[in-house]
Amino acid sequence: MPVQSAFGSSGPGCLFIAFAVTAVVFLAKRCHRIQQLRDLEQLHGCKKPPNESDRFRYDFFGIAKAIELASSFRNRTSLHYTNVLFKKYGETYTSNVLGYQLLFTCSAENTKRLLSTAFVDFDSSPLRKPLFEPITPHGIFTLDGADWKISREQLRSRFSNLRKAIDLTLCEQHFQAFCQHVPPNGQVFDIQSRFSALFLDMQTLFSLGESVDALSFTQSPEKKQFLEHLLLVKQRIVQDGFRGPLRHFLPKQKFLQSCKRAREYVMVRAIREVQRRNSMEGNPGGRHNFKSDPSSDVDEVSQLTDQSLSILLANDSMSTTLSGLFFCLSQDERVVRKLRASILDTIGLTPPTWEQLGRLHYVRWVLQEALRLYPPVVLNARVAKKNSTLPNGGGSDGNSPVLVVKGSIVVFSTWARHRLGEDFGENPEMFYPERWEQLSGDMPGFIPFNKGPRICPGQYYAMMVLSYIVARVFQTFSTVSNYNPGPWKERVSMTFENENGVLVGLS
Repeated sequence: MPVQSAFGSSGPGCLFIAFAVTAVVFLAKRCHRIQQLRDLEQLHGCKKPPNESDRFRYDFFGIAKAIELASSFRNRTSLHYTNVLFKKYGETYTSNVLGYQLLFTCSAENTKRLLSTAFVDFDSSPLRKPLFEPITPHGIFTLDGADWKISREQLRSRFSNLRKAIDLTLCEQHFQAFCQHVPPNGQVFDIQSRFSALFLDMQTLFSLGESVDALSFTQSPEKKQFLEHLLLVKQRIVQDGFRGPLRHFLPKQKFLQSCKRAREYVMVRAIREVQRRNSMEGNPGGRHNFKSDPSSDVDEVSQLTDQSLSILLANDSMSTTLSGLFFCLSQDERVVRKLRASILDTIGLTPPTWEQLGRLHYVRWVLQEALRLYPPVVLNARVAKKNSTLPNGGGSDGNSPVLVVKGSIVVFSTWARHRLGEDFGENPEMFYPERWEQLSGDMPGFIPFNKGPRICPGQYYAMMVLSYIVARVFQTFSTVSNYNPGPWKERVSMTFENENGVLVGLS
């Protein structure tokens, strides 16, 4: 006896009816969603932004666009490529990449809404979590929501007391180690690689309690191996970010092994730090006093490991800033003379104190100008958690709001904003520190450290350390010779570097 369906019969007819009902429900929901989006567009006065479809008319799946993006990244021209498109389409436009509708923007108002005023409407974890989870499963780059707030507060607290976080005596020791790598009489060397080693030593001492001795001539094999693993991890994260879904087709064994090894190295140091804290809290005399709940120690070690690795993954930001600065200084004798004179007139030849660092106004201007022209993070992105809007970019004049549909990816370009934005005065692509006499580091379009709740918790730490190093360099040397073979050639890694290095001489 055949089984009776809800419609009183079974067989092909029943399946057809079920399929038809499903299709009708699907179409009804889709029509309702489309109508909701139209109502939202009408409510906010939204208009469509320019679309790259005029260049990719028959590229329905966004394959040609993906190939073009990959080619520009491989050829080290991705930043020039994006700037050309912003000049063509305006500060906001859309594009189809492998079936994903991406919204590109370099508008200061749109970026402010993404990062500040509509912060809760957008997430970064859907994009970052798959990339960072193998190395920092509970780090600040991986989390959103309440967990992110807890992680950020813990990280922020490490930078809250700058005088405790920055020991100027140790800064001087690191600077002297850097000087050992400067050849005499203005001979050429790659200052970018030396700055990278300098800040690795400073940051590992801060975050791990011991330096990796990147500037040492007798670095241990263990520390050298750790840095190699860390470098591989950084490179793969960036490459996978650009590859998007294509990253799933590439082997990850080497990457995962390097994540494991780097994490093990940091965890050993984290265990020592937790034991040291417990010893100090439990017995001032120095005897170890472990907590009664061993699981709390495990959680604290894991948390400290994630924090330390997050700091080290972002370590190159200070190296990028000074590399960009010295690339510019090597081509501008006027600024070199003025910078050195301002330092000597303010603090003389002795290493600066905390109070003196705050009076180095021209040092701050040149650093802000370097951060503008060579920001550590040149591109960033957010995913819409719900339907939202951006204040401009729509319509033929680009002045109307734009609807951002839930799930859409918004890519914002710090590089383009800093170099195309009229708010930075005349000739924004020119290195001119004096422009900061009239500008503010808090202006909406200036985002080297991000903005809003996700602003870099270590920005003041970075500016103080950078100011100290710049002051000491120009107390020690008076000229910067240029040996660079040509323009800056982009290498987008976790931060931003010159593919050819920054070749200068100091004398």
